[in-house]
Amino acid sequence: MISFFRKLQWLMQRRAREDELREELHFHLQEEAEERTEEGLSKEEALRAARLELGNPTIVQENTRAVWGWILLEQLVQDLRYAVRTMFRNRVFTALALLSLALGIGANSAIYSFMDAILLRSLPVPDPESLVVLNWHSKQPRGLRPNHVMHGMDGSDWAEGNGISSGIFPFGAFELLRGNRSIFFDLFAYYPSDKRNLTIKGQAEIAAGEYVSGDYFNGLAVPPTAGRLIMADDDRAGAPPVVVISTGLAERRFSGTANAVGQSILIDNAAFTVIGVTPPEFFGVDPADNPDFYVPMHTNLLLDRTVSWAVKPETYLDRNHYWIEMMGRLRPGITLAQAQAALGPAFQQWVAATATNERERESLPALKVEEGVSGLGTLRRRYSKPLYLLLAMVGLILAIACANIANLLLSRAAARQREMAVRLSIGASRPRLVRQLLTESVCLAFMGGVLGVGLGLWGVRFLTVLLANGQESFTLRAELNWHVLAATFILCVFCGAVFGLAPALQSTRTEVMPALKGGRAGEGDRQPRVALPRMNLGHVLVVAQIVISLLMVVAAGLFVRTLSNLQSIQLGFNRENVLLFELNARQAGHDDPEILTFYDELRRQFASVSGVRSATLSHASLLGAGRGIEILVSGKPAAPETRILHTGPGFLSTMQIPILRGREIDERDTLESMPVVVANERFVKVHFGSEDPLGRRVTRGGPHPRDMEIIGVASNSHYGPLKDGTRPVLYIPYNQDEESQHVHQMVYALRTTGDPLKYVHTVREIVHRADSRIPLVDVRTQAAEIDRTMNQEIVFARLCTGFAMLALVIASIGLYGTTAYGVARRTREIGIRMALGAQRGVVMRMILGQVLMLAALGIAIGLPAALGASRLVHSFLFGIKTDDPLTLSSAVGILLGAVMLAGYVPARKASRINPIIALREE
Repeated sequence: MISFFRKLQWLMQRRAREDELREELHFHLQEEAEERTEEGLSKEEALRAARLELGNPTIVQENTRAVWGWILLEQLVQDLRYAVRTMFRNRVFTALALLSLALGIGANSAIYSFMDAILLRSLPVPDPESLVVLNWHSKQPRGLRPNHVMHGMDGSDWAEGNGISSGIFPFGAFELLRGNRSIFFDLFAYYPSDKRNLTIKGQAEIAAGEYVSGDYFNGLAVPPTAGRLIMADDDRAGAPPVVVISTGLAERRFSGTANAVGQSILIDNAAFTVIGVTPPEFFGVDPADNPDFYVPMHTNLLLDRTVSWAVKPETYLDRNHYWIEMMGRLRPGITLAQAQAALGPAFQQWVAATATNERERESLPALKVEEGVSGLGTLRRRYSKPLYLLLAMVGLILAIACANIANLLLSRAAARQREMAVRLSIGASRPRLVRQLLTESVCLAFMGGVLGVGLGLWGVRFLTVLLANGQESFTLRAELNWHVLAATFILCVFCGAVFGLAPALQSTRTEVMPALKGGRAGEGDRQPRVALPRMNLGHVLVVAQIVISLLMVVAAGLFVRTLSNLQSIQLGFNRENVLLFELNARQAGHDDPEILTFYDELRRQFASVSGVRSATLSHASLLGAGRGIEILVSGKPAAPETRILHTGPGFLSTMQIPILRGREIDERDTLESMPVVVANERFVKVHFGSEDPLGRRVTRGGPHPRDMEIIGVASNSHYGPLKDGTRPVLYIPYNQDEESQHVHQMVYALRTTGDPLKYVHTVREIVHRADSRIPLVDVRTQAAEIDRTMNQEIVFARLCTGFAMLALVIASIGLYGTTAYGVARRTREIGIRMALGAQRGVVMRMILGQVLMLAALGIAIGLPAALGASRLVHSFLFGIKTDDPLTLSSAVGILLGAVMLAGYVPARKASRINPIIALREE
């Protein structure tokens, strides 16, 4: 410790000690010279003899400093000072390098922030490493459920390997597994609720909720911010209905967390008491959901009592209905493998007993115990592949930037040959010079990294806006935390070493004597007129930049073509001047049959608004997921891809879908009138061919079959996701379903004479007057909804185009620098050529020919690489193949244009060299 403080004191007093050392050396020389003078030598001879005996004073000072200690730190400080001075002397180079690095590092930081948010970030709960998620995997192919023990499901699954995986289980499996107390400290269950109508102090809003078991909060070890959280006694049939709300909801609606406890709120018109508030950082176990409230699982019997497809009391006993998700906290010392070994066989035995036939036993789901440190993988499955693709793109951008800076540094290295020769001649070692040059490049990288962090902050916000595309429920939130800053730090060190090492090594290979004599580098270079230039490291870097740029341009072309194909889809309806919004009167307490009248009366009021040309409603928008019920034509099942849309009067005319024959659904079609249906052309062609379908009957299947008469044929229009194409569609009056199973949330469509968003305020007032408990949900225009469905393609097209343009600019700068440097080296050769009669055009063709040779080599390497890499983005494309000739040829043409533009300026400069001046300078 004493030695440390002594060295620190010496370092702080470094200038004074340097002065003392110089004075001491001077005194020593004078004393030695006086002794030699006394021996009979002259003063000059004595001083010279003393200096010869002492040796090189600089080396003596270096050795003395080494004895003081911390010489490496002192040299590093010296290198940093010199690097900063060097960068300020070369402002143009520094500005270009910093801009390239800032763009590359900033883009990587922004994308890595999202990767950190969905892949690396832990749940905000104590000891998240002990949490596990329970999933299962089955060899049953996705979509083929008849031979699966899962007879019913409320949840989602995903394709994985040779089958499907999911996280939903029967309630009986939860009861079985939570009984294993030797493995779990707590096992808890949950499942997301649909959007609910939340009425607080007379004001209604739509909120996201989650049903949770009694051990949910105890298993997660989440403390309440106020009040208490849900316990086991709250989760039982007949218990008082209680709710736990988020901090955001408490502050928004109760002006603080403490004020919320004990308050009564209405959830779908059912009264609940707020018993507690979750911490502000808690968002549940699924980063994709972020619920506003949590209710005990058994309250679904209260909230969903009017929903025919929701969980019923018998669902809890149904061992073939999969609906709840499970997560647990392992006991200390229990590993993931031990939990898998203990729980897997128990679940396998239980699920085997639920199989009803031999075919079901062939594809039984197998339990998988997986890490739960990051919560559920919904966001990972949704965004990881697109983000990996974006990360690869920005990585390529950074690679181009590094190659470009390395090229510029190589050019500077040639200009600094004399400087390096002088340093080597006075005793500097090669490792010392390499270290100094690497310090310059790393310092440059860190300055670029600092600017890149600023650009990364902007990039995170920009990407969030792009990915959200106006969605209020968008839950993917990224930030520049210490993980991202640490990754940026490592990236700066890596980039500085990558683009600085080769120039540093080449700079220190200078031959001292020729460089000191002032010989021009490359004087002996002789290149043929139009041939591939002798390849050096700079040319290799240029070719690498061209290859990467071609990859980027091809990717951009594929995504732009995909977006163009989506935008050119024939929708079959007019997307302009249509306002869409959703209402759910059932959640506010409206019931059958009054709800039919309520919805229809609202439709009439909307249609009477000045500026609204027509108004209608349906159970889903035309770009919704689509609903299917069993339809029989002549006693046989209709085409399996037939889609059903329950609509109100005037739907086809409001959406401007042409009626080809017959009439559309109108005011005559009520619950008491004859059941009718309008079919689209595709349905008619599949089931009736050239026969007239008007007056023919189709039958709605199910427990209550009903005949419906075809009263009209509509033109084909899009219904469902854009990539699905046109399907057979039946339009059915929403008020002719005697069970009213579909009359819950309805989508209204208003065609207006001007901007549809101008009518939102009027619509809200009408709804509020009709029932203040009903909020408007997802207000948007039809055009905005279409753009939202293409959001991923729009994001990729915009980002890839921007990245490709950036890559071309950086690569062009690198090619320009390399070509300009080559012209400068060959000034004497070009001067001789022109003195011997070479015309300017010949010189330009010579330079441009060599540039095109580099471009041709890059394209020859890049095209096969682009074809191979494009297969990785096949799932993101629509209506285009990965080897699309137009895209490839366009990419090559754009790249050649950029290359020619980058090479033209140096070639033009070379053609204007004055032979006399060039030879005189030599």
